[in-house]
Order: sequence, then structure tokens, then C-alpha cells
Amino acid sequence: MKLWTEQETGEKIVDITLSLNEQAMHLFETEVTTASYSDVKATLKTFDEIGSAIEEVEKAVRTLEGHPGEYLRGMMNGFNYFARSMQGDKIPYDELILNIQQLPSTLISDEQLEHAKELVEESLTNIGYSGSLAEKVSAWKSDTIIAPEEVVNVAENFRELSKKGTLNRVIELPKEDGVDWIKPIRGVFWSGYSKYTGDYRGNLTFNIDRPWTEPILAQIMTHEAYPGHQAFYCRWDYEFKNGNLPLEASYYMINSPTNALFEGGPETALSFLGWDDVEEETEGISDEKKMQYRAARHFLDYQRMYMTNACYLYNLHAMTKEEVIRYMINEGGITEIEANNCFRFFSHPVQKTYYPSYYYGRWMIGNAYAQTPKNLRNEYFKILYDTPHTTETFVKAITQLHDKEFDAFNTFIKI
Repeated sequence: MKLWTEQETGEKIVDITLSLNEQAMHLFETEVTTASYSDVKATLKTFDEIGSAIEEVEKAVRTLEGHPGEYLRGMMNGFNYFARSMQGDKIPYDELILNIQQLPSTLISDEQLEHAKELVEESLTNIGYSGSLAEKVSAWKSDTIIAPEEVVNVAENFRELSKKGTLNRVIELPKEDGVDWIKPIRGVFWSGYSKYTGDYRGNLTFNIDRPWTEPILAQIMTHEAYPGHQAFYCRWDYEFKNGNLPLEASYYMINSPTNALFEGGPETALSFLGWDDVEEETEGISDEKKMQYRAARHFLDYQRMYMTNACYLYNLHAMTKEEVIRYMINEGGITEIEANNCFRFFSHPVQKTYYPSYYYGRWMIGNAYAQTPKNLRNEYFKILYDTPHTTETFVKAITQLHDKEFDAFNTFIKI
């Protein structure tokens, strides 16, 4: 077993994450430790016990040098703030996001929104649509809509094709890897969900209350499965079992400084496959499909900006539920179903401090990938998939890889 610290400290770190998960389940019926690969069990029964354990780990890693020290000190700080948040401490939202996820909480500017809008307009024009943006989007959605009862079938068609591309272009996975089933669901606030069940296996669920189009489902399917969440979960499990992933990072936890990487990778996953680049050779994906998937990516980025702004307007700027839902619908062109689902997400007592990881993760990982030359792509994927990183240590690693300062959240780069 690989360790960065003494075994007692490593086990205590995992115990903290699993014990925080038990508290989240008890208080909010929300799972926050979505994967844990070791045999360590939760033993800390109260927030006082969890707080004492965090203090003990903080002392143990205070002088730990290099990447392990930076990573673990960031994680302990995030755990501390998350525990305080769950207990009801009145901490400003931007302070929570900064300390739990190492991310800013700045409203996305009109200039950024206008640039994102231009990319959507351009990509839809390139595939033959005309009129206003709303008219283009409406026609495009109508042409590519999937009936709710067909969503699973279309997702099934993506599964093996995207896995093959992942193995050829991104990372290796053990032969035991696989998604056992894909099912529809209703009544939830998320669009898709990847559940890792252990031993390299997982399941996928898609929300059929929301409307689906084929190009958008391609983005979400690669996000949830390959080379997105299922690939991440399976690869980390494999690396831990083979002594390459340390005990101190042998889990995934919502509301920690690792979140932007964990969501940003899947948000960029379709690009890793080359499915949105007509210059790339990709088996089974035509240039016409690539242009559709490129349009979907720009469209989802544009909508995510309005959704993230709505999150900040509600949690940081005292807007009401009705006001932020109206903002998403009227300003962002988001459907009423999706706007209400999004509100349920970023107003949830636990998920509200997770939501920004999608927006910032998309730009952090997408910018890093777009700026990495092809001859360094293998090294990039090792950083992304095989190395435990917080937001800050990932930015540092990409700065070193590129040998220049990495501007992680620049939304004006075309990615």
C-alpha cells in the first residue's frame, strides 16, 4: 500500500471522509463520499470527533513537503469548512467556495456571456441554422430531439464507442471495467448520474423529465461514462489496488478541493475523444456529427454560465428563488424544467457548495487540454487521471507542464 504519511494518519484521513459522509447521510440524506477503495471504515460518530481528527491530521501534515503536503493541507482545510457548513455555521458563501473548493465566486460578466453567445451563434450557423439565437436553438433542438423512451437506447449506442475511444486515446482501463446498466429516472434535479459500484463496475441513470437531444446526450454520456466519471472511478480503483494511488487519496468526496478536476475532466471528456474536432481521425463519428457536438458544447457552456450566475445571485446576492429562476429562463433561454432542477441543485444545503465545480472545472480542465501540445498529451492525462490534485496543485502542475503561467479560468479561449 502506498502512503504519503504514517499509516495511522492515512487511515484517519479516510475515516474523516467516510464519517463526514455518514453525517451528510444522517442530516441531509446525501451521499458525499461517492467512492472509497480501501478497507478503512467510518468510526467518528460526532462532529466534535471529526474536528479533533482533522486537527490531528493537520498537525501531522503541517511540515510535509512537496505535492503531498500541499494536497493534504488543502484537503484538511476543505474538510474543516465543509464540516462547519453542515453544522450550520454562518459562513459567507464565497468563503465556503474558496476554502472548500479553492475557487472564486465572481459573477460571470456580460462580456464573457456575450463571447459565449457568439460561439453558440457561430457553431449553429456553421451547421445550417439561421435567424435569431432563440430561433436557431429552437430549430436545432427540434431537429435532434430524442423521445424520453429512446434516451437509454441512444446512450447505449454511445457506451462502447466512447469506451473504445478512451482506451485508444486517453487511458488504459482494466479488462474487468464496465457499465452494467443504464436506466431512466424522473423526479431528480440532476441530468445524469454515474454510480460506481466497486470492482471496476458502475451504473448510469439519466433524468428523462428534462428534454434530450442527441448532441447534448453525447456530451452527457461521455461525461458520465467514458472517458468521464466511470473511467475516473475505475482508473483510481485500479491505481490504488496496484500501489500507485496513496491511501490518503483513495476516495472521492463531494465538497473538497478535488471537485473542479473531477467535474472538469468529464465536462471536457468528449473533446478528449476528438469527437468535436474535424481535424482528428475518429472511428464512427462523422464530421457532421462533430459539428453538432461542437455546437452542443458551446450551448452547454453558455447555459452553464447563466446557471452559475443564478447560483451566485441566490447564495451570495440575496436574490429570491423566483427571481433566479426567471433570470435563467428569460436571460439564459433555459427551459422551465431545467431552471427549476438547477435551483434545486444550488439551493440544496450540501450540493450548493458543489455546484460551482462544473463551471470552473470545465474551464480549468478544458483550457489545460486545449493548450497542451499533442506530444505532451500523455503527460497531461497522467496529471489528470493518475495524480491526486486539488484545484491549486493542478494549476501548479499545468504551469510546470507548459513552462509558463496557466490562466485556468480564461473563458475567452476557444476550447
